[in-house]
Amino acid sequence: MDANSLLAKPWLPGVELFHADFSGQAFGRHSHDAFAIGAIVQGVGGYQCRGQRYALPAGTLSLMNPEEPHTGHAESARVVYRMLYVEESRLPALLGRKRLPNGFGTLNPDDDGQVSTGLARLAGEFERGDALALESELLALLELVFVRHGGLREARPAFRDSGVTAYLRDYLEAHYAEAVSLEQLAALVQRHPRHLIEAFRRAYGVPPHTYLLQRRVREAKRRLLQGQALAGVALDLGFYDQAHFNGVFRRFTGVTPGRFRTLATG
Repeated sequence: MDANSLLAKPWLPGVELFHADFSGQAFGRHSHDAFAIGAIVQGVGGYQCRGQRYALPAGTLSLMNPEEPHTGHAESARVVYRMLYVEESRLPALLGRKRLPNGFGTLNPDDDGQVSTGLARLAGEFERGDALALESELLALLELVFVRHGGLREARPAFRDSGVTAYLRDYLEAHYAEAVSLEQLAALVQRHPRHLIEAFRRAYGVPPHTYLLQRRVREAKRRLLQGQALAGVALDLGFYDQAHFNGVFRRFTGVTPGRFRTLATG
């Protein structure tokens, strides 16, 4: 059994997400030219690193520094895990810090579920390809991991608003049906993406990608009440597919788009 996949985006260089689902496969001694941030989802994974042999049950983190040699194998009949690879040269731009993390001192630190949940959300956004949501989830995960486990100091409060967040809100209101990236928004206001997200969340209670989804759902309700087709609404408003539309709509309203229209017009 082998259902491995390696996800990457051309507009997000130096970042890859490996989804491993295998049994019997072993990885010989090797290293990566990137930081590796992983979580075991199912089964028990294992490797040899730093002169020791490790067994990693579900719920365990796996953190490695660039060029750190190790092996890899399944301790159980089947193992499923997610591993994010981020090249070291990309960290200054992604983290927006002058001082970079020291690196991971512990290979398998305890996790309260936040890192593994963040990896799961990131995997979903990789599959959908929504640049704004994917980049936002990536920055949040990197900040979390490197503050907790990589020696990175917590970020200082974000920049003064000075009308920036209101400008971004107006931009999202006007361009809600378009594909918008975090890099694009940051360039509009000449701020680092991390600072932008923090300031926007402080002003409106949610990050920009959540605000954009809420705006799309609001427009979707209006169009559904006009009798427009579900598939057409999903496509016009920039959802990845019908399932994505259904999931987002239900997340914010508690019902599916079809149920909403039925109840409203029944």
